[in-house]
Order: sequence, then C-alpha cells, then structure tokens
Amino acid sequence: MPQPSAAGKTVLVTGGASGLGKAIATKYVKAGANVAICDINEQRVQETISALSSQGSIRGYTVDVSILDQVEQLFQDILATFGTLHILVNNAGIMDRFDPVGDLDPALWHSVIAVNLTAPFLLSRRAVQTFLAQESPDGYILNIASMAGKVGLAAGAAYTASKHGLVGLTKNTSSFYANRGIRCNALMMGGMHTNVTDAFLAGVNPEGKQRTAEIMQALKVPVCNIDDVADLCVTLSEGSRSNLLNGALIHVDNGWGSIMG
Repeated sequence: MPQPSAAGKTVLVTGGASGLGKAIATKYVKAGANVAICDINEQRVQETISALSSQGSIRGYTVDVSILDQVEQLFQDILATFGTLHILVNNAGIMDRFDPVGDLDPALWHSVIAVNLTAPFLLSRRAVQTFLAQESPDGYILNIASMAGKVGLAAGAAYTASKHGLVGLTKNTSSFYANRGIRCNALMMGGMHTNVTDAFLAGVNPEGKQRTAEIMQALKVPVCNIDDVADLCVTLSEGSRSNLLNGALIHVDNGWGSIMG
C-alpha cells in the first residue's frame, strides 16, 4: 500500500498547540510528516509535544509569529532540524471583540492585524524563500482565513479587515508563484468550537456581538468539527490529489457563506 503523500514531508503549523492548529498537527503526525509547531504559549507547546511525540516526528517552538526576528530564528531552527520545509499552515490567529470602527481601540487593531495578517506575511515570505532555494521548488501554503474575509458582519472591524487582507495575500501569492511550483490556498472558515471563541466570553462590544449572533441564529448553520477540518487540511496539501487547486478560497462552513452570498 503506498504511503500518504504527506509522509516524509516537513510541515510547519502556526498556533499548533491548541484548537484547530493542534488538530492539524496531529493529523500530519499520523500521516507520517515531520511536523514543527509554534505557539506563543510555552506550556501548551510542551503539552502538545508530550502528547504527540510518541506518535511520530514533531518539534515545538515558542514563538511570537508577528515578530520578524523570531520568525527568522524559527526557520533557522526548522531547517537545522529537518533540512527543509514543504508545507506551511498559517493557522495562528486572534479574535477581536466585535467593535465597529467607531468604537475600536487602536491597540486592539494593531494586535489583531499583527497576528492575523502581518504574521502570515512574515511566515509566507520565509517559506517562499525556502521553497525557491530548494533544488526542485515545491511548496504549499495554506492560510486559515474566515468568512469574515468575505462578508462585513461576522466579526468586528479589526478581525474583518485582517481576514480580508489574508484573502488578498493568498491571491497574490498563488498567482505570482504559480509557475514556480508553489501553491497557496485559503480556507474560508465558518464557526468552530476552538479557543479563538474565548474572545466572545468577556469584554465584547454588546451591539456588535448581538448583530452577529442574530445572523447566526437566523441561518441555523451548524459549526464545523475541527477534526474534519484538520483532515481536509492534510488532503489539500497532497499534491497528487489537489495540485489543480491554487488561489482557491475554499468555503469550510457547512454552507454558511452560500447563504450569505
């Protein structure tokens, strides 16, 4: 029986110590990949490594992915350990608090943009450089975006702008490097039960939260199971099955985006 095409490949999953990122890392480990995870929470990194190290090849790094020097060091460490990189999953992200632009604290704006947009840029930049330096350029970037990157009232102004920006980064990366053996797609995520929803629990803008909640309740669309999403992530990186997908904005939302238009 042939091995899954993820076997033997080196994968970096950001925000890989909890929620969807941990689920994605787990699926890649089980598929036989060499997995590097990074997360800003050192305790979660250590717990994830302890849980998964017996199942396959995995290394963990405590990194603030919005800081250039830390991203550079992360890539140096990954290349020193594994020798190369084949797949980048830009999963790390933070939620805003449903503030519309008139109520938005500039500090929160900068924090959300830094993690949700600047970090994917910094990581994609180094990943592309790494891919192109290989004898046979072959690389894949998967950006975990959101339906907030398409519609205007799925979150606050900061998160919405960050995910619209990530969609633009996905399209530019995919189109510019399409003839260089590098693919880039984005998952347009609907609702999930992950730690990102912690932002919903306290300190949110009540009007913004209420408007979003009314839309979700009216649509009656179930949230996505993170294990199913993680399986999809691995499948989409297997070139033999999905190399025709490049620059794709893939709705992973149980049809929520279709209802919204």
